[in-house]
Amino acid sequence: MDLRFIQSGQRASLNRQRRPADTVHNGLDGQEVLRRKEVSPVHCSENGAILKILTGCRWLLLFTLLEGIQSRAVDPVRNTAPELATPPQDSAGSPRDPAAIFREGKQAMQSGELAQAEEDFRQVIALDPKSGAAHVNLGVTYMREKRWDDALAELRKAETLSPHEAGILLNIGLVYYRKNDFSSAIEPFSADLRQEPDSLQARYLLGLCYFFTNKFGEALDTLAPLWDKESAKLNYLYVLSIAASKSSNASLQKRAFDQMLVVGQNTPEFHLYLGKAWLAEGDTGRALDEFNAAASARPDMPLVHYFLGRTYLERHVYSQAETELQRDAAIEPDFAYDYEDLGALYVLLSQPEKAEPFFRKAIERNDTLVNSYFGLAKLYLDGARYKEALEMLDHALALAPTSASVHFTRGQVLKHLGQSAKADREFQASARLFKSFNDRLQQDHSGDRSADAQDAAQE
Repeated sequence: MDLRFIQSGQRASLNRQRRPADTVHNGLDGQEVLRRKEVSPVHCSENGAILKILTGCRWLLLFTLLEGIQSRAVDPVRNTAPELATPPQDSAGSPRDPAAIFREGKQAMQSGELAQAEEDFRQVIALDPKSGAAHVNLGVTYMREKRWDDALAELRKAETLSPHEAGILLNIGLVYYRKNDFSSAIEPFSADLRQEPDSLQARYLLGLCYFFTNKFGEALDTLAPLWDKESAKLNYLYVLSIAASKSSNASLQKRAFDQMLVVGQNTPEFHLYLGKAWLAEGDTGRALDEFNAAASARPDMPLVHYFLGRTYLERHVYSQAETELQRDAAIEPDFAYDYEDLGALYVLLSQPEKAEPFFRKAIERNDTLVNSYFGLAKLYLDGARYKEALEMLDHALALAPTSASVHFTRGQVLKHLGQSAKADREFQASARLFKSFNDRLQQDHSGDRSADAQDAAQE
């Protein structure tokens, strides 16, 4: 996946491919019927063009697929915890019952009292370190708090203690998935599917992981068996049609797309998909029409105001872009890209004092956002805050080691810091990466790459 960095000049890099955010967006399940009376249907003569646009824009999925699947943590909560042969005594000398504490933790977790749940499950583990049930439920508690590394540690302990416990492998896969580490998620999802062959969630998530790691044949083989259960859902059909296209399965591609038109016709979700497709093609007029149709039907739909904001940014209508991005942030306050694009907007408006806190907010919500680190680095470079700029560039370089832009800007900062030899090495690395990217661009006739040297970030 590709990340384009913020440009100097008169435009924000809006048509960049992005990593998915680490939040689950609810509501885009393709089921709600559009309430507007005057809606222009998709005519048959347009279908071929629309199919080409949608299947050529695989990155559009990254913003909307998470909400289309049941990607919440599975709660393998037992009603009882293993009893100790000799229950420990509390300070008053009475027995402490780990099963009772476990039940209290279960109730606290189900009530959303996550701090209390964590305390209870930790008490059970202190009494019985080999309680797989306590470790797995502590892991689920951490998942609900988005403490992914802590969750993974507990779930791995639970897997060792209870290797055949249902749900543990699925939750391990979910942690990797929510960390956007799709390659690492494949193994636990595959293992869970072997344990539970009828698990729709494991199969769906496994198919998406294959998809996002460009294993389109495996994605198609994994997702196609879900047709009978999922073919009434827009997200599933969208993935399947693109996986079929990438696997040269023209018949299944057409079948999935035709079903998309049947399922999605005149729904706000389909308007959102089409708007994103037109935006990717650079047709901001049609994009606005589709996004406004979606927003009119469902004003609180996640992402519709975000994409309206991006479209207005593309058209340089900055006041409306700001309004729409802020609206989306109010609807889904954990969606990091709202804050990143607001930061980019304020850079364009030469308001660095506003841009900086928004880049910071973006990173607080998703610490893998290369654009935000790079945006801060540029602000600090312009403000002669060179040590802070270098710190941000170090983060960016760790996430995008083959970015010509990061290396070049790092060279600039190092030169200001008097480290000329290191600066020269960065400039040389940037030149090599720039040439390598352009060489590949000349050989790529698929139209999937944008002719911009910044796209070297994740190539």
